[in-house]
Amino acid sequence: MIKNIQEWYYPENVERALALMKKGRVIPYAGGTSFHRGGTVSAVGMISLKNVGLNFIEETGGKTTIGACARFSKISEYDFRDGRNMLKVAVSLAASNSLRNLITIGGSLASLPAWSNVPTPLLALNAEISIAGTNTAVIEIEDFLDTKPLDGATLITGVFLPKAPGIGVYARYARTTFDYAIADAAVYAGIVSGRLKNVRIAVGDVFPKARRFHEVEEKLNDSLFDIKKITAVLDEMKIQPSANPTFSKEFRVNLVKTMVKRAFEQIGEQAHEN
Repeated sequence: MIKNIQEWYYPENVERALALMKKGRVIPYAGGTSFHRGGTVSAVGMISLKNVGLNFIEETGGKTTIGACARFSKISEYDFRDGRNMLKVAVSLAASNSLRNLITIGGSLASLPAWSNVPTPLLALNAEISIAGTNTAVIEIEDFLDTKPLDGATLITGVFLPKAPGIGVYARYARTTFDYAIADAAVYAGIVSGRLKNVRIAVGDVFPKARRFHEVEEKLNDSLFDIKKITAVLDEMKIQPSANPTFSKEFRVNLVKTMVKRAFEQIGEQAHEN
């Protein structure tokens, strides 16, 4: 609980925001739907990131760069022209319309709330995360999720999406639109001369954190697109879901395999249409 806030800061650039964070006992925020820093009880200051220049989406050097303060609503309206469109689909399915007008991609990655749809498609897109402050680096999304490199004086500044000339499919399964997802899946692949290329499979919500299935990708890469053979490989996926008081392990394992299979079916259909 935040009880002792005495100061509100409105820095006009990232450098000033980081300087304020280094002093400690402050909480940076953008959309304000959650606060991801520890020590909120002792915090005496709030740092608004609204004006630091990170609310943008732009194309640079073949990559899409998304500023950390870009809201889900902004991303959901962006015209991605290739497999990167799966991120647009994912954020469009997150929360409610009013919340999508507040939630930022940087805040979602920093706090990794249970409802976030962001990590799974970013894994399938080989995204990179830019951070600045005590730790300044560009980190692959997989390493970011594994190491959680943020501290009290480090900010996420952006997300980089490389070109994705193949087809990307994202899906989530929940009991209701606003319920937490039971599982979500993102599959990316190209089909060249009838063969699968650059296959990437990511699954979230059934594990403590979203993960790639590299071993399955290796088996499918460069194989002929044959849904029966793909299904046989998917049947061998090793899935160990975390505990869930409502849904059985067997249900969630079968759910994930079905979602991934349907994603490949959609990829095949879209490739045929093109």
